[in-house]
Amino acid sequence: MKKNTIITAAAVVLFLAGISHLIRIFYGWDIVIDKWDIPTWVSFIGSGIPIFLSYKLLKIRE
Repeated sequence: MKKNTIITAAAVVLFLAGISHLIRIFYGWDIVIDKWDIPTWVSFIGSGIPIFLSYKLLKIRE
């Protein structure tokens, strides 16, 4: 595999993770892991960081 293909694939996966968090915020879905309710503010962080990293990966690809 070429380096650019791997970088693009990682950027797409990170972008989809960020978008899924934005969808959770928009629809107000609850996430419960072993009786622990994940607060919505976690999804704000969980959307910002992956989308930012996805953008940076696409910028550094040659």
